[in-house]
This record gives sequence, C-alpha cells and structure tokens, in this order.
Amino acid sequence: MDDFSKMKELLDNEYEWPADYIFKFIVPLPRLSQLMAHFLNDDVETKTSKTGKYISATIVKKMNSSDDVIKIYKEMKNIEGIISL
Repeated sequence: MDDFSKMKELLDNEYEWPADYIFKFIVPLPRLSQLMAHFLNDDVETKTSKTGKYISATIVKKMNSSDDVIKIYKEMKNIEGIISL
C-alpha cells in the first residue's frame, strides 16, 4: 500500500468526516506496545492467537479526514511484522 490515492478516494466516498473509523491489525506479541502507543485514548479490543505469538487488535478511533486515516497506516508500516486488515 505505497500509493494511497485509491484508498483516499474510497475513504472519501464511504465516510463523511469526521467519523469513527475501525482499524484492524495483527501484530507479533512483542510489538503490541508499539501499536498501542498510537491508540492510547481509543477503544481497543484485542484477542490473542491460539499459539500466543500474535495479537489481533480492533481499534475504533474518531478521525477527521481520510488523510488522518492514511497517516496512521503509514505509521504502522514501521512496526515489524504488523499486518493491516
């Protein structure tokens, strides 16, 4: 997802900003704190994988624009092993 122009277009067609946006990630357990640092004041639901090696996180966050959503996804790319859903 290096070119976010299509994503921006889809977000702007789907949402009326500001809006609650649902982020979903899967992250290796040792990287959970890196993920959570971006969502300190947000509603976060987590679930540990059967093996305990991964955590899935669903986050509801009030976003002001599609650019703000894309900014979060770009920041997540710095977390090793993260999968954005």
